[in-house]
Amino acid sequence: MKKLVTALCASLALSCLTACSDGGNAEKSNEGPTTTVVKYSVVFASSGTQADGANALGKLIEEKSQGRLTMQFYPSGQLGDKVATFEGLQNATIEMTECAVTDLSAFNSMWSVFSLPYLWEDGEQAMKTIMDPEVLPLLEKDAENHGFKIIAWTDLGSRSFVNTKRAINTPADLSGLKFRCMEDAVLAEAVTAMGAIATPLPFSEVYTGMQQGTIDGADYQIPNVLASAWQEICPYMSLTEHFTIPDVVFVSKTWFDNLSPENQQAIVEAGKAFTQKWNSEIWPNAVDSSRAKLEQAGMKINEVDKQPFMDKVKPVVDKFIANATDEQKTLYEAIQKVRAKY
Repeated sequence: MKKLVTALCASLALSCLTACSDGGNAEKSNEGPTTTVVKYSVVFASSGTQADGANALGKLIEEKSQGRLTMQFYPSGQLGDKVATFEGLQNATIEMTECAVTDLSAFNSMWSVFSLPYLWEDGEQAMKTIMDPEVLPLLEKDAENHGFKIIAWTDLGSRSFVNTKRAINTPADLSGLKFRCMEDAVLAEAVTAMGAIATPLPFSEVYTGMQQGTIDGADYQIPNVLASAWQEICPYMSLTEHFTIPDVVFVSKTWFDNLSPENQQAIVEAGKAFTQKWNSEIWPNAVDSSRAKLEQAGMKINEVDKQPFMDKVKPVVDKFIANATDEQKTLYEAIQKVRAKY
């Protein structure tokens, strides 16, 4: 019995020594360093250009953190719609998301400036203007005030009309057609001003809405039309390119602030690398290949003279500026000043 007690005591002592030797490093377990999961919640589909981008971002996060961080991708609103996702980030139960920059107008109307039609000549000009030091700090500061840390910006080109009825060549061709628009007052006013019947509708209901005739069409970018399979039900796409609305990728500021300095740096570096990769490689390549695939599927894609559409929406822009808040005016004036350089 004495030998058994002695053996048990020795075993217990050895276990304590082992536990103490590991206790100084919370990152370690019996199987090596732990990995922090970054849940990436979005509403776009699990396949397509944006999904390809999400996977590329995940690889960059893992690479820059040397495996300390790993991304879990939750597309198609698996963790909830945008409202639920934003709440998750503010509560740090969801770590990361991507959304249209106009979605942030839910927190500050300043962001509604990005809803203005024909604000940019194209997505490239939008990206250069946004990333300019006279504009970017305004956006980053406000996002952080609402619990979000911006890490990347993605050019999504310009939105054009897609519909089931006819090609759109002039504003008159929009008459009587119901077009889904994002749930934003300025966007709805612009679509109405061009001649269509603006119908705010959640994105998840768009395909079914066009299929059942609840709406006649919507606006989207070429690669995203393909990813959403709208060519299956919409024969027409007319390149009005009326809204150029970038996406923004951000993480929960509460979560970010509690990361180690090394992991914070990894997130920031991954975001910068992703911004570059997306805007110079992923998106431009997708535009060319997606248009070819849509046309091969039978979709008729036509160019339009944009000036008549621009003339129609000018009163919407003038009204917005006349009634703008101080923050909206500051951002709008900064954009107008800086975009002239690009």
